[in-house]
Order: sequence, then structure tokens, then C-alpha cells
Amino acid sequence: MFSGKARKNADACRFCWMCRHLCPVGLATGRETNTPRVKGLMVSLVERGYKYTAEMAADMYECCLCEACTHDCATGFEPPLFIREARARAVAAGIAPPLVEKAIANLLEADNIYGAPKTERGKGFEAEARSLPEKAPVALRIGAAAAYRRPEIGAAVIRLLKAAGVEFCLIRDELQTGSELGDLMGSVGEVKAAAQAAVAQINATGAGTLVVLDPSEARTLIRECGEWSCAPKAKVVTATAFIAGLVREGRLKPSPLALGTVTFHDPCRLARDLEETGPARELIAAMGLEFREMFLHGPMTTCCGGIVLGAHSPKLTALTAARRRADAARTGASVLVTACPGCLDVLGGAKAEGMAVEDIFVLLARACGLEACRL
Repeated sequence: MFSGKARKNADACRFCWMCRHLCPVGLATGRETNTPRVKGLMVSLVERGYKYTAEMAADMYECCLCEACTHDCATGFEPPLFIREARARAVAAGIAPPLVEKAIANLLEADNIYGAPKTERGKGFEAEARSLPEKAPVALRIGAAAAYRRPEIGAAVIRLLKAAGVEFCLIRDELQTGSELGDLMGSVGEVKAAAQAAVAQINATGAGTLVVLDPSEARTLIRECGEWSCAPKAKVVTATAFIAGLVREGRLKPSPLALGTVTFHDPCRLARDLEETGPARELIAAMGLEFREMFLHGPMTTCCGGIVLGAHSPKLTALTAARRRADAARTGASVLVTACPGCLDVLGGAKAEGMAVEDIFVLLARACGLEACRL
């Protein structure tokens, strides 16, 4: 059975068409089953006695959970709520798609969605991390996307904090926060247990401030962990906000970069869920970059797909990422900048001529003369 709140949202959404023009997956595929409306219809059918099939479950996973539909809903309904519950039911019933089951197994067994051996974590920034203490007033959490797939970002952030004279420690052998697991399974016991273990690890550093590089993890630590009564003792700050503060204070002094015109992709977890849009643009301005805004930006940003969708539906992710790069190309910019390791990984894999994709922290490190952080 779905919860009363999920049923109410599904029944309200099943006849409504108002958000279909905002769904990045629906727009990329043109399939009606990829819209929130039809997912609500399926939930309502199941609640009225129809069998919940593997085909229905597969449709429930063709979604970024980016919350664009929720943000633009004039009546305040939340399609991701019933989609998450539908995913939890699919996993419990053993009808989730095989690649979803594989991604869940990777998270439970290897603590990362890629299934990479833990020995591979952070290999690209070992030299930068070696001298860092185990406890400090500020703790840095890199996240799996940077630790396993984009280590140059982790290296850049570590070097920036060192250059600014921040007394900080790096959380080593990070336990997953449950952010990806929650997207795959809903808010079930395993997800909450993962979050609690990660928070205990964070609290053990004794830090008063926790700097989080991955926006999805920041969202989980700020929002979900608060709802589950296991919020970290430290104040959680995104890496963009923290490092923009260092530039503002004059502790980092970037020189202008000659890159041509740039545009910025707002990660949906950062701009929409955490309502943070200013710091990244401050950093772009501090580097003296000529900037052009995309049409859909800030809270109206379009999700590029993300690493969770990429883990179980790579073809869909390629389509959504290509559409987002096309959005960027329409600005006339030559460089697309983002502030999320997962977004960089996805956007960097989409094919679009004439559009380089750069991470904002790697660029800032370059502007501050920390060239060695480019791997």
C-alpha cells in the first residue's frame, strides 16, 4: 500500500498536464510514460487493484527525481513523493530493473554506485590529502563522484583550502550518506541506517563546519538527515558557498582567466533543493570570465540526468545531458561550467561540438596559480 500522502499526490497529478514541459526525461524521449502525470496514473491504478508490473516499475525509474515538477506545481503537489514510494515497492517485490538492482548492490557492498573497489577511492588526490589531520575545526567531504570519477576536482578543492589557510581535515574512507540509495529505494531502513553511519563518521571529526563538495550529499545531510533526527553536529556548508566566502574575505585572490565566454549549469540539488545560486556566479565573476546566462537557470534549471539515472539508464542520461549541452550552446558560450562532480561526469560524456565542460573549482585553482591540481 502507498502512504496516504502518496495516494493524494498521485490522484491529484494523474489528470494534470501542467508540468510535462519541465520534465527533462519526458522532453528527451517524448514518451508520455516519462511524465509525472502518467506515473501518478499508474500509482492510482495499482491502488485500485491493478497489478504492479515490472514494466510499470521500469517506468518509475525513468525519472531524475530532480523536482522540477514539484517546484513549478501551482497547487503544491509532489510527484517525486509517490515515485520514490513506487521504487521502494518495486525493490521489495523484486521487480526493479536489473541495472537498478546492480546499482543498489554496489552501494550496499562497495559504498559507491560505480561498484569500484574502495582501494580506488581518492587515488587522484592522495598527495594533496597526505598531510591533512584526522580532526580539525573544518571537515571536508569529497563524495563518491569526485573520489572515484573526477579526482581532479577533489585535488583542486583541497589545494584551494590549503592556499586560503583553512585549518581542515579530510573525511577519509567516506561512508555513503544514502543520497543515491534513497533515490533508488525510497526512504527505507537501509537508507536511514547509511545516513546515520555517515553522520557518526562526520561527528567523529569534531569539526564545527562541514564543507560538502557534492550537492546531492549536501541536500541529504541538510534536509533528510534533519527529518530523520540524525543531522550532523557540524554546520553543513556547500563547497561553492564556503569557497566563495574565502574569495570574498580576500583569502583567495584569483587572477582573470582567458577562456572566452562561459555559461553555468546550475545543479538541480544546489539551485532548486538548497536554493543556492549566488556563490557559483560570484566565483565566475572573481575569475573575470565573460558570462552568459542560460534561459533555464537558477531554480528553473534543467537536470542533466545525474549519476543515479546514469547508473541504471545510461541511454536516457546521454539524451538528457545532450539536451542540456544544447541549452548551453544556444547562449553562444564556448565553455560550460558546473559545480557538481556528478554533473561534470555526465555532461562531459555528452556529445556536442564546440562546447568544453569545466569544473568551477578546477578553474578557480587555475586562476589562483595552483596549476598542479589539473590532473
